[in-house]
Amino acid sequence: MAKNFSCSSKEGRSVLKDVGKSPKLPEPVLTHLKFYWHESFVGSDASAIIVAGPNSTNSAPREFGTTYVYNNPLTIEPIVPTTTTEVVGNAQGYYIIYPGDGDVTMGVIMNLVLKEEIFKDSILTFEGRILSGTNIVREVPVIGGTGVFRYATGYYQSQMISVDSKTGQNIVMFDIYVNMYSESLTQSI
Repeated sequence: MAKNFSCSSKEGRSVLKDVGKSPKLPEPVLTHLKFYWHESFVGSDASAIIVAGPNSTNSAPREFGTTYVYNNPLTIEPIVPTTTTEVVGNAQGYYIIYPGDGDVTMGVIMNLVLKEEIFKDSILTFEGRILSGTNIVREVPVIGGTGVFRYATGYYQSQMISVDSKTGQNIVMFDIYVNMYSESLTQSI
């Protein structure tokens, strides 16, 4: 049962309105999602761009403080999509280059927006620190979500599958393990 609180300030007002028990959640369901993201840095349909850096947008690609914003298409297969029907969603967010111990390190925020009906109006959010490189498995925790991802916990592991320096295309494989508490999801399985 929620309790009402009042503030002892002169006005008697507070942003804290009540404190109560957390809602009873259904049993968590461990869900495994797998897809490939396609990141392009060149051309009119680039999906990742530099938006800030130490010398504004003239920053070197791996310079401390360089900030990228991305809206990368996701596919089931590691093949660059040629039609919109091959795209199953988007990874949207930003990453910032940090100084590392000889390695390029990035702080990353990623919002996962999937097209599949069960995930409609739902977003899964990740935040963490990763190393950049081709043979590195990266791991970033889930920090929450909306819709069917509300109260979600878990992580992703990602690994670079291919880098094409001529076209500026990167393909990254994502394995996501997420505990979900959505009754609508558990009923549809």
